[in-house]
Amino acid sequence: MTETARTYAIVLYELGIPEEMVREAVKLLKENPELPEVLNSPVVPLKSKHAVIEKVFRELMVRFLKKACDAGCIGQTEEIAKARDAYARMAAGVMDAELHYVTMPGAAQITGMKQFLCRKYNKKDVNIRLVNQPDLVGGFVLKAGDTEYDYSLKGQLVRLGRAVVR
Repeated sequence: MTETARTYAIVLYELGIPEEMVREAVKLLKENPELPEVLNSPVVPLKSKHAVIEKVFRELMVRFLKKACDAGCIGQTEEIAKARDAYARMAAGVMDAELHYVTMPGAAQITGMKQFLCRKYNKKDVNIRLVNQPDLVGGFVLKAGDTEYDYSLKGQLVRLGRAVVR
């Protein structure tokens, strides 16, 4: 994700534009590929691009999309919307994490991991995305923020190998 997308995501969130309206705009751009093509075109004058935006999108999105168009990042609208969603979750005290596993953990294990992450990062809730990763051999890897908790057999073997080489 680009820094521009992150910046525009924060602006989009702070403007208070409803999530439904953002999704609707992304859907329109996605379902009509000629639309972002025109809005990204260096040949089309800004005044014409603004007129298209005013006719196609709902009023709260118009001003934001005009700025994105002027900055040349209208092609990143989907990425901006995803970053906006992540920022909204973060603002609500919800953290995103990934759990890579070999054997699907039970509900109690997942609840325990969520509680651990809530305490560790002072969050209200955690969204854990489950990823089946058989090459871990056994155990799991929990990724939260910039931290990775590796309790996999593969990770243990790698650490053991490094210790032996020293």
